[in-house]
Amino acid sequence: MKYLVPYDFSSIAKTSLHHAIALLQKIPGTIELLHIVEREQDKENAEFTLTGLIASLPDETRGKVTSKVLVGDIFVDIAREAEEGDADLLVMGTHGAKGLQKIFGSRAIKVITSSNTPFIVTQLKEPERPIELIVLPVDLSKESLQVVEFATMLARRFHAKIHLVCEPERDEWLSKRLKNNIAWAKMKMSDDVDYEVISLEGKDSFAEEVIDYGESQNADLFAITHFSDSILPQFDTFTQELITNRIQVPVLVLEAKKISDINTNYTFIGM
Repeated sequence: MKYLVPYDFSSIAKTSLHHAIALLQKIPGTIELLHIVEREQDKENAEFTLTGLIASLPDETRGKVTSKVLVGDIFVDIAREAEEGDADLLVMGTHGAKGLQKIFGSRAIKVITSSNTPFIVTQLKEPERPIELIVLPVDLSKESLQVVEFATMLARRFHAKIHLVCEPERDEWLSKRLKNNIAWAKMKMSDDVDYEVISLEGKDSFAEEVIDYGESQNADLFAITHFSDSILPQFDTFTQELITNRIQVPVLVLEAKKISDINTNYTFIGM
């Protein structure tokens, strides 16, 4: 598996590298550090700094990490490098500081929607343990289900549990639609993955309830699908709130409009 880690030498980027290294322990592969500069004359210094960074890594990791410096734009060239370099997963840091969530969240979403590649978005919190619990929100949209198989594969490799969380629907037709979505998600989960279906209270915003639940259960990963083609603004708002969540739990994000066949695209996790 190839992990691509956008790296700007910040503490947030350093943490995202640590998360990629933690994933590497369970899903072997290689890590590419990608740094993007605005001017050609900035490349040499960046390359030198990245070489030093890789040299400082532990022996068991150093040989699995490479680096690349490009002149360009993060909103274009991260996606391009992921595609041209055959990356399987992007691990990217974002800022969740109070008062700045909307700014940094929207920037992260802009990068996510530019790419065909799945993301794990991290904050400043360091990985504390292997993934044990994945919280996966399910709503009325079919798009929310597209992350299920990817999350299931991760759960299998980490021997982790998945909690499908949803808000109750009082309307009979909507309730039936939600139940159908949950039934589909359960069908797609393999027999060897431990999962539960959790109905939240439906009092706060769905995003805030998901975050609160994740905090109460000591979740290690949220798993969501972002649907940027929707005319409804709540898709962007929900994604922003999750990826900048106050408990700093990493978030697996799949861009729905770019996914046509999850079974085909992501079978590398089952290898």
